Amino acid sequence: MKRVRDWREDPKVKFGFLAPAIIYLLALLIFPAAFNIYSSLHRWYMGGGEPVFIGAANYLRLFSDSRFINGLSFTLRFVVTAVLLEIVLGLLLALSLNILNRGKRLIMTFLLLPLIMAPIAVGYMWRIIYHADYGLVPAVSKLFGIPRLYVLSDPRLSFWGMVVIDVWQWTPFVLLVLYAALVSLPRDPLEAALVDGASPIQRFRYVTLPLLTPIILIVLFLRLVEAFKVFDIIYITTGGGALTESLSLYIYLVGLKQFDIGYGGAAAWIFFLIVLMIVTVMMIRLRRYMGL
Repeated sequence: MKRVRDWREDPKVKFGFLAPAIIYLLALLIFPAAFNIYSSLHRWYMGGGEPVFIGAANYLRLFSDSRFINGLSFTLRFVVTAVLLEIVLGLLLALSLNILNRGKRLIMTFLLLPLIMAPIAVGYMWRIIYHADYGLVPAVSKLFGIPRLYVLSDPRLSFWGMVVIDVWQWTPFVLLVLYAALVSLPRDPLEAALVDGASPIQRFRYVTLPLLTPIILIVLFLRLVEAFKVFDIIYITTGGGALTESLSLYIYLVGLKQFDIGYGGAAAWIFFLIVLMIVTVMMIRLRRYMGL
C-alpha cells in the first residue's frame, strides 16, 4: 500500500513557511543597497533639488579626501588595538576565574555589568569620567601629583581614551565565551599532561591554548566585525573631530548631517568593501584552520 506523504515533508510547504521571512529580509537588504548604489553615483543633496548623475566621481573624490583617509586610519588602528587587548584580557580573566574555587558567580556578575549597558549610556558615563573640569581621571591624576590629564582633547590620549572605553565594555563578552569554552574542555588531555609532569605554563601552551584556538578565532572574528562599526561612544564623548573620528561617524556626519547623501553613500560602499575584504580573508583562514 502506498504511503501517504506527510505534508511536513513537502519541500513546497517548507518553502511556503520560509518565504515571508526570506522576502522580508531580502527587501530590507536589497532596497537599501540598491538605493545607496544609486545615490552614490549622483551629486545629491537631500532637499537640494534633483540628483545629477556624475558616475564614479564621488568614489574618486574619496581617495583625495584627507578626512576620509584619517577616519579610515583611525578606525583600523582602533579595531586592531582594542580587539587585541580584549582578546588578551578576556583570556587572562577567563583563566583566572577557571582556577578560582570561591566567588566565581559574584565576580562574573560584576565583570559582566559593562556588557549589559547601552552604548549611549557607556558614552555618557565615560564622558563624565574624562571631563576636564570635574571628571574622575583628571581628579585622580591631580591627586597623585601627575599633570592634569585632558583625555578627550589631548592628541596623545584621545585615541587611547576611546580604546579604553571599548575594552572596558567588550572584554566581558570575550571573557564569557572563553570561560564557557574553558569549562567545557575535555579533561583527559590536561590530566595526561599533568601526569607527564608538565608545568602549568606548558599545560597552557601545549594543551589548553591549542584546544581554545578555534573559539578564540571565532571571538576575534565577531569582535572585529563589531569594532569596525564603532560610533556611539565616539559620538557621545568627543563628537569626532580630527583626532577620534571613526569612518562610521564620518559617513553619518556627511550623509545625514550635511545631507550629502551621494558622497556619503560612496563612502559607505568603500567602507563596506574594505570590511568585506578583511572579513572574507579571516573567514577563509578560519575555515582552513578548522578543516571546514
